[in-house]
Amino acid sequence: MATRCTFRVGAGGREGTPSTRSARALRIGVIQVARERRPAATVCAARQEHSRRGPRGPGGRDGRREGGGRPEGNDRRGDGRLYGKNLQNAIKEARSVDEILDMVAANEDFLDHIHTCTAMYKIAKLAQSERRGRGKRAGGGASLLDDDRFSVLKASIESQINKFDSWATANLLYSFALLRCNPGYSLLDLLTGHAVSLGSLLSTVDVSNAFWAFSQLKYRPHPNVLHELWEVGAQNISTADIRSLAGLLESGVKTGHKPSKASLVAMSDHILGSWSSVTPRVAANVFISFIRLGFVPPAELLDAVDEKISRDFGTFSNRDLALCLSAYRLAKHKPSEGVLAMVLRKVSTSFEDFNERDVVQILYSLAKMNVDPGAKNLDRCANTMVCHPDTCTAESTLRVLDAYVTTGHEPAQEFLSLVKQKNKKTNARSGQLLRHKF
Repeated sequence: MATRCTFRVGAGGREGTPSTRSARALRIGVIQVARERRPAATVCAARQEHSRRGPRGPGGRDGRREGGGRPEGNDRRGDGRLYGKNLQNAIKEARSVDEILDMVAANEDFLDHIHTCTAMYKIAKLAQSERRGRGKRAGGGASLLDDDRFSVLKASIESQINKFDSWATANLLYSFALLRCNPGYSLLDLLTGHAVSLGSLLSTVDVSNAFWAFSQLKYRPHPNVLHELWEVGAQNISTADIRSLAGLLESGVKTGHKPSKASLVAMSDHILGSWSSVTPRVAANVFISFIRLGFVPPAELLDAVDEKISRDFGTFSNRDLALCLSAYRLAKHKPSEGVLAMVLRKVSTSFEDFNERDVVQILYSLAKMNVDPGAKNLDRCANTMVCHPDTCTAESTLRVLDAYVTTGHEPAQEFLSLVKQKNKKTNARSGQLLRHKF
């Protein structure tokens, strides 16, 4: 008689008879296991061989299939089904999700790991284009889970999991996230566990894509798994571009991961070494991500951000400035007088160009750094909230009120009434602000 048991798979639980595949997923995707690491020399040699062979196609190959059972010149059967290069090219040239899924179902027996990776990525990109055409609020790929053709693609990925290299594994996770489709924790565990088993072969870009996928799919691997992947990403930052590193830091915040201080120090040093190529948006995201991960960057990085704002102020968006000032506030480090003056001037002269979130963040941060944002700017922000109460949040009203209290300026009675209306359930902080006597 089969034994039934309950165990954790990914971020959810299920009950049933554990199969060989699910047991393996639990072992390598959820619980950290010891594995043999490849020596550094072997890893370097493998990477050099990859570089020598040129760009990789999906699945990490150079365009050639493994095995020799099929002729290369004619990859089409007499019954019209495709395989090999013809199937690969047909997937690449497809113009709709349905067209790809039809090919997958019709040629199920001939799908290799390269086909499956290409199909998933192509489906994700096509779905993304369709969403953009319909608007930001368009739905995701959840409906695919009820499509038998998509089940064929998922089964093909599961059955060939050990054939995927680091790039393809991260790309599959990325594709599911881009598609806004959680394929099930069993498959996510398999992909994540396989990524861990690849060890040092993972690049920082691969790890960044994996962490982004985790955050988008609301999937939480075991903390040991996150630690393993993060440390690999930190070890390989010498070959990483700054944008990928910024993405890894941002996704680390969203997954709730707590990185080691050593890894964050290494990342900040690498970013400083490539600072000339850092854009304002990347600088802002890196700065706030470090702070949110509980790491105050070294003084050299704080000064570098200040200098970049001063020199390239016109290229910093309102969002970039809001993030940088928030990071400075949380780091308990005040930027230079020149930067503060430029920010205040922009808020005063271009107030209408700021959205509510950014201007509230800037005014609140200035006040908390003992810089008076001016009664006029506070009143303009408060009046906008009173005129459009449905667009402001309870937290934003409290932050503006906090700025009034900190700077000693007195708000209008209409704004105080709005704050009380938005914060009917008070805590210690909101109660103290609402009881303040101006």
